[in-house]
Amino acid sequence: MCADPVTLALIGTAVTAVGQGVMAVQSYSQQKYEQKVAQQNAKLEDAAARDAIERGKQEQQQYSRKLSAEMGAQRASMAANGIDVNFGSAAAFRGDTAMLGQEDAQNLRENNIREVQGFERQAGNYRAKASAAGQAATGALVSGAFGVANTLLGGAERYSKLKADGY
Repeated sequence: MCADPVTLALIGTAVTAVGQGVMAVQSYSQQKYEQKVAQQNAKLEDAAARDAIERGKQEQQQYSRKLSAEMGAQRASMAANGIDVNFGSAAAFRGDTAMLGQEDAQNLRENNIREVQGFERQAGNYRAKASAAGQAATGALVSGAFGVANTLLGGAERYSKLKADGY
């Protein structure tokens, strides 16, 4: 027993429209999930950047203390040996130590800045990905709606032709 062409056309149209609707909703859900994951990753990168800033401050403080202790030990050692620490090669040596210490401190700061910028850049990338996923989710629904409408209109056209042909 075979169904008439009108019934088959209506069933085919309905099944296709439902399938397109389900696919649109699934695509929307997937994109929304990706958006949330990217937003969470951006938050994690922001936290990592804040942590890197704090670690950088601590490293700077530790290095500054270490350098001060080293310079103090040099001064004490020279003075204990009867060397005038404010004159000649002793003063130049202390000046060199201070200069090298400042260069090392600057390198620490610059490395910390680069590390923080890396985290901030990655957070920005995740935010862009989240935005794109949100737009893709909206696009999936709009595209799905147009697909369903197109299917329904095509089905209505087939139905009209079949009715006009006397089925």
